[in-house]
Amino acid sequence: MHTHSPYKIGVLIPAYNEEVVIKGTIDSLIAAGCSRSHIYVVDDKSTDGTAEIAKTTGVNVYTVSENGGKAQAQRKAIQYFLLLERYDWLIFMDGDTKVDENFLKAFSDAIYNDSTVGLYVGQVKSVKNNHIYSASRAFEYTYGQDVAKQGQSNFNVIYVSPGCASMYRTDVLSMLTIDHMTLAEDMDLTMQVHRAKFKISYVPDAIVNTQDPSTFKDYHKQILRWYRGFWQIIKKHRIFAISKKQPVDFYMMLVVFDALILNRIIWIAIFAATMPWVLPTLMLIDVGCCTLIACYSGFRTKRLDVVYKLPLYYWLSYVNFYAYMRAFVEIIVCKKELLAWNKVKRYDFNSHINT
Repeated sequence: MHTHSPYKIGVLIPAYNEEVVIKGTIDSLIAAGCSRSHIYVVDDKSTDGTAEIAKTTGVNVYTVSENGGKAQAQRKAIQYFLLLERYDWLIFMDGDTKVDENFLKAFSDAIYNDSTVGLYVGQVKSVKNNHIYSASRAFEYTYGQDVAKQGQSNFNVIYVSPGCASMYRTDVLSMLTIDHMTLAEDMDLTMQVHRAKFKISYVPDAIVNTQDPSTFKDYHKQILRWYRGFWQIIKKHRIFAISKKQPVDFYMMLVVFDALILNRIIWIAIFAATMPWVLPTLMLIDVGCCTLIACYSGFRTKRLDVVYKLPLYYWLSYVNFYAYMRAFVEIIVCKKELLAWNKVKRYDFNSHINT
């Protein structure tokens, strides 16, 4: 670990059927300077060779007795390896994630600068691939983190720490409950850190590269799971209840208002019904703004495909809105309890998939 930091840092990777990618994840951590003895893989009773491949890398591997989902696997591994007692900080990662070589140094420097923070959040990038979903995520991640996440960090209103790039202070983590009764355990834990009145900070140089779905079916499954999880957290943490509020509650209210009321689809419908002659101008402005963001994202990620594939993935924003509204109806209106994980298909980090 980084010589500046007197703190012990461990890495926990929950994995289920990740044989295609788990070695690449572990190798990237080792290349970033993480000792094999500080890497822990919890195998959620995979039906493939995930555990065997992980063992060949020399890291710590524990296979749970029965498949119970990511949250339960994390809880069991923390207890089995006594991670809260053995480490000052614990990094949560996913099995389909590669870290940059400065990932651990960036987190270590953050601790060195301020060890009172309860949760540090890294930056997520999309592993480059030929499919439009990778270009779309590069667009969303770059703008969402350079602008939104940095701003949220400045005002301590980060409401979701990515499950693939989060570092918890273990004395804070010991106060939290890793709950398997939502589809967004990472967002749930983030909100619990706020409720415990600890600060959450963004570390843009702690970069991870994660896989994104390679087919429309998997893309839709993933965003539907994310949005269902979002609404479950809105309910669980009583964001709209009449009670004492924290800054993060007001920010989440703003996020909901923006997505439900200020979205482009509703405004297109309003203008189509009242002033249809302004629609072409509005659409040009919208596309123009997206093009500017795409150019910025392409420059930041050094990916030309983020720019020239915009005419294709621009329309995914409408798919996202459908998934957001569908999840709202399912979770908030119909009060359904949906916990199906809908795991998407993995592919080799170095593959190039055409769509």
